[in-house]
Amino acid sequence: MSLLSRAVELKPELIHYATSGRFATELGKVLDRFFADGPPADEAAAFLPVDYFALQHPLPGGDTVVDRFVAEHDGLDEADRAMLLGWKDVVEGIFEVTKVEARAVTLFNLVDELTYRAFSNLGKGAFDSLREGMFVVARLVPLRQDWLISATPAVHGPESGPELKAAAAHAAMANPALVFRNPEALARARELQVEQRRCFVSYFGADLFVVHGSEVAERLRGYLVYQAERLGGQPPGEVPLPAHVTGAASVALIFDEADGLAYYADFGILEEIFADPRLLMKPRYREVLSGYLRGDAVSPVPLRRLAERDPDKASAVFARLLNRKGFQWERSGEALLRSHKPGYFAAPRLPSVTPMTAVIAEHVAA
Repeated sequence: MSLLSRAVELKPELIHYATSGRFATELGKVLDRFFADGPPADEAAAFLPVDYFALQHPLPGGDTVVDRFVAEHDGLDEADRAMLLGWKDVVEGIFEVTKVEARAVTLFNLVDELTYRAFSNLGKGAFDSLREGMFVVARLVPLRQDWLISATPAVHGPESGPELKAAAAHAAMANPALVFRNPEALARARELQVEQRRCFVSYFGADLFVVHGSEVAERLRGYLVYQAERLGGQPPGEVPLPAHVTGAASVALIFDEADGLAYYADFGILEEIFADPRLLMKPRYREVLSGYLRGDAVSPVPLRRLAERDPDKASAVFARLLNRKGFQWERSGEALLRSHKPGYFAAPRLPSVTPMTAVIAEHVAA
C-alpha cells in the first residue's frame, strides 16, 4: 500500500478517535477558544480546531491526541507510527497555487516563501476546482518528501490576492517562527539580530540597561529611531507596553545574543536580592524571584545575568529560596532553570526579529 493510501486510511481513524468523546472536556475548551467570537463561517473554519486538537493541542499530561493514538494502537507498523507522529509538524500558511496535477498541487507559501507539493486524502478530483493563481489557506502535514493537506482548506480566487498577502504579512510579523521554516530566512534573521544588538550596545553603552517603567517607551523609541537610521527601516510610532511594565519601579532592557531584545519588570528587586539574599525574608522579594524562576514563559536570561556577576551570591539566593542548604549555582543552576522552564528549553532559541520577506516588504510599502 502506498504512503498516501495509508494516510487516507489513518487520518479519518485519528479524527474519529479525537472526537469519540474520551477527550470531550479538552476538545470543548479548544472549540470554545476558536469560536469565542461566534460560530464558524464555513466548513474550513469549522474543521480547523478539530484538526489542531488531534495533532497539536497539548493534553494535561503534555502529550497530544496523536501521541495517544499511536501508543494505543498496536496494529500500527513503524512506517505508520513515523508518519502519524510526523503529522505534529504542521505547516500553516497562505498558499498561492502554482501548479495543478491530477492528484497533487504545488503551493507557494506566502509566509515562509517555500514551495510544497501536496496531496489530498479526498482522492482523485480533489483539486479539480483549483487553477494556477488561486490561493488556499491550509494546514499541511508531512508525507515523506511531499505533504498532505490536513483539514479543509479555504479556497480563494486570484482577486483575493492583495487581502491574503496582507494577512500573510501580518502572520509573518506576529509569529516569526512560521517564517523560520525557511533556512535562508532564519539565517537572515540571525544576521539581523546581531546587527541590531550592536546598535543597542552602541546606543545604551551595554546590552543591559535599567530604567524606570515610565521611561521605557521613550527610551525604546529613541533606540529604535537610532536603529532605523543605521540599519534602515521604518521609524517607530508609539511603543505599546503592558501596564505591569510602565508601572514598575525598574525595568531591564536586555538585548541577549540568543533571546534578542526583551524587557523585564522589577529587575531592580532582583538586583537587590542578589546583593543581599536576606531580603528573601520579605514576601514581595520572594514573590518576584519565584515568579522569575517558576514562570515557564519567562526567559532565564535575567537570572543568568545576575548569577554571572557573583555565583556565590546566586548560590546563597537559591539556597534560601528553595530551602536547600548547600545549593551551588555553578553545579546545579542550569538544571534548576531547566526543571522550572521546560517549555523554554524544549526547542532551540529562534531570533526575536523577523526578516523582510516579500509579502512583508509589500505590506510595509503599501
